[in-house]
Amino acid sequence: MADSAHGPERRLYKIMIVDDEADVREGIVSLIDWDGLGYLVTAEAENGWDALEKAESQRVDVVLTDIRMPFLDGLEMSRQLTKLYPGVLIIILSGYDEFEYAKAAIRLNVVEYVLKPVNVAELSEVLAKVKQRLDDGIAQQQNIDFLQGLYQESLPLTRERFLTELMWGMVPEGNIEHQLKRYGLHLDGAVGYAVALFEVGRSKKSRVAKELIPVLIRQIVEKELDGRCRSTVFFSSLYIIAVTAWETKDPAALLVSLANEVCEHCQQVLDIVVTAGIGRTYPTVRQTGDSFLDAREALEYKAVTGEGNAIYIHDMERIGHPVPVLEDQDEERLTHMVKFGSAEQRRLYISEIAGRFAQLDEWGRQMYAYSLFGILYRLVHRYDLSQAAGIRPMLVSFRSVTDDIKDGAPVCAWLSGLCEALSELISSKRESAPRNLVAEAKRFIGEHYAEFDLSVDRLCGHLYVSQSYFSTVFKRETGTSYVQYLTELRLNRAVELLKTTDEKTYYIARLVGYDEPNYFSYVFKKKYGVPPTKYRGADGFRL
Repeated sequence: MADSAHGPERRLYKIMIVDDEADVREGIVSLIDWDGLGYLVTAEAENGWDALEKAESQRVDVVLTDIRMPFLDGLEMSRQLTKLYPGVLIIILSGYDEFEYAKAAIRLNVVEYVLKPVNVAELSEVLAKVKQRLDDGIAQQQNIDFLQGLYQESLPLTRERFLTELMWGMVPEGNIEHQLKRYGLHLDGAVGYAVALFEVGRSKKSRVAKELIPVLIRQIVEKELDGRCRSTVFFSSLYIIAVTAWETKDPAALLVSLANEVCEHCQQVLDIVVTAGIGRTYPTVRQTGDSFLDAREALEYKAVTGEGNAIYIHDMERIGHPVPVLEDQDEERLTHMVKFGSAEQRRLYISEIAGRFAQLDEWGRQMYAYSLFGILYRLVHRYDLSQAAGIRPMLVSFRSVTDDIKDGAPVCAWLSGLCEALSELISSKRESAPRNLVAEAKRFIGEHYAEFDLSVDRLCGHLYVSQSYFSTVFKRETGTSYVQYLTELRLNRAVELLKTTDEKTYYIARLVGYDEPNYFSYVFKKKYGVPPTKYRGADGFRL
């Protein structure tokens, strides 16, 4: 992230100079007018490993690096750096004989190549071009028109998300009117509200491409409703959903008739079997969620009435209630409520479940209760919570609350208790996950630090996390970077071996994970001020 300097309009980008020759680094730093070009040199590194370590501790915007360096060359360093920090831009310094090799070997984020020996004017021109690229990127991010364009592009998705949440009763009542205005949904102020669901059945005859079927049905539904009522039609994973707003208290007969027209049109013109579920009419827009649940329940009767027509829930109640069939969305919703919902959202959802129990006979209540139990039981095992305090007794007690299930109250009380317990445990696990990740990383590093190929890439493969996420979490939890931690561990072990054995330093280097003795000596001297041979030989010298 670039710093601001000299007022709000002044922006200095952080740059790191990487070259194994100190006089080259000093020359570049001293000869370039960094401030005038809009840069601040925040770090210098003498090899690729040194650069990676410094990049972890102080984030930079640009890296100017030589190719040929000991221990880790500029190309490999660039490859690793861009995996960790994709936004960093890289300028390669290369000799004439390395130029084509550099162009072919590196693609990611290498924006410019500069031939050695470095020409001040040429390098300044390159730095100016890179700064302009960074400025353009920031300007684009901050551009109001650009952001407005992104907002408009995302509007259909956020609109459908709002409507889906409205159907599931997840939008706070005080926020509904604001959201309706935000998305241009002219539904408020009506006398009655009803929801119709259109479910597509299987059809072997239709020549319409599968992905186009929902779009065509949506157009047909919108055409039938146009001029009859205010409405909005959108997709879910299972249905085409029509939310209708009427100026009459009882529009059910007309809505059923219109839905039948849609079903008949789809059958005759598209050769597609479509069945519609019609919910009750409610007086407020907030209750469209209740009508949605009615419509879903109406569709459960298609096994009785047949497919290809509209089914009104009120008509079906006269022939008795089916046993509720829990679908994927039911499991997703209950699981979401436990994992992320508030206590108030869970309370409202369980009240909704209690209402479903009230509509069932004893056998239906039994089956519905066991379906809910199955969802929570799977959640317990997914998060390995069966041994957590109080969970097993609560699971065992389920049988006692369903022995004589005259109403849903005992099951809902049991459900509420288990949901709250699981929510607290899962939240606790989520908070401890970073600590557990770092603990496992330390354990793995402790077992494998002596292996030359113990890279952050390999470690993250073992942990099944991305490198950027791991680096962020590891630094936050330990206060140090992965490279620094591994180096410290290896050097501490090397000191122990130097003190307690007579092994050659090149062999000790291999024992602690360095395949190049020279690099081991370099790192050791950087930390302790002397190379390992002198550390061992110094009379009475101890750290």
